[in-house]
Amino acid sequence: MVPYPPMKAKLGITIFAALTVTLFTMAAVHNNDLFWGDAKILSALRVDDITWQQFFARFDTTPTISLSLVLAISAALWLLRRKLEAGTFLLLLPILGLTVSFPKILIKRLRPEGTLEGLTNSFPSGTATVAILVLGFLIFLVGEFVAPRRLRIGIQVALGVGIVLLGLFRLLAGEHWPSDIIGGYMGGALALVAIIWLYRRVRKIKSEL
Repeated sequence: MVPYPPMKAKLGITIFAALTVTLFTMAAVHNNDLFWGDAKILSALRVDDITWQQFFARFDTTPTISLSLVLAISAALWLLRRKLEAGTFLLLLPILGLTVSFPKILIKRLRPEGTLEGLTNSFPSGTATVAILVLGFLIFLVGEFVAPRRLRIGIQVALGVGIVLLGLFRLLAGEHWPSDIIGGYMGGALALVAIIWLYRRVRKIKSEL
């Protein structure tokens, strides 16, 4: 595959970063005012059956789950003698704090009506952010180190589907507004670009030593 010219890639990242900052700024300024279509889309997607709501709610990546997942993957990479990759995965922990915990402190958006109603930590969705950061970086690593084409594509597609489903399940459970999920995806994707850039930079420096 022919890579994008550096200038075109930089322009795309700059535009995406500007859109992400705009979304987060609007959420902070308007606080509990919903974005256009939030209520209508959530109403259409949220399941009414409480049993199914509870089922989909189980896919929430709580801080404990996120920590355990990152540590487990880092340990596995370390055992596979991928020390740089393991260290980069550990770097996701403070990044998650910056992209999830910090914005939630500033943007006190109320959760939708339901089991989490009354909580002021709706934006951005932590699950969406974790999904795009953790699974997204795995997609990148699979592309780097898994040689068999069919296996590589199969794993990447499965991880990509996982990213989409984790966000969708938060809506089906009725525990996030759609813009929360979008914000999580966008913030996580922007952080993922930075992580991949840093990883490649360090790997290049190590190869030149």
